[in-house]
Amino acid sequence: MTYDVQTLSDIAEIRQLNARYNRLADVGDGEGYAANFTEDAEFDIVGNRVYRGRTEIASAASATQVTVHVTTEPEIAVEGDMAQQRVRMLSVVRAPDGSRNEFVASGWYVDVLKRTSEGWRYHRRRVELDLKVQEVFRKMGISAAFEALAQG
Repeated sequence: MTYDVQTLSDIAEIRQLNARYNRLADVGDGEGYAANFTEDAEFDIVGNRVYRGRTEIASAASATQVTVHVTTEPEIAVEGDMAQQRVRMLSVVRAPDGSRNEFVASGWYVDVLKRTSEGWRYHRRRVELDLKVQEVFRKMGISAAFEALAQG
């Protein structure tokens, strides 16, 4: 397959969006994290709930600062001002005292992205974990925080 310069630029920008997403999620910067999404975005953590809009999405990111987010090479298809992406993700729990990192889970991000005046943003992001989400949250020690979010 041959790509034109615009498509290559779009793919590079989406990859930077992925990197920024991981960094802001890792530090629990809910506001910065949510800015990676469109205003009307949906963030679906399968088995937990769908977070709608930047305010709800920010609350999910602010609920934890113990996770290290790792993504692998994405598959990206750009069509005009929309794109689709599928990318493997790995979650690692980081001990607050810096004594250890421990693998927790793998899964997939399945995304619909939209070009906005702010650049590429997630419009629909679906997290498909390879383990039950409740087990992942338990291993990370964040069950109570996400149960509170689920109750509103």
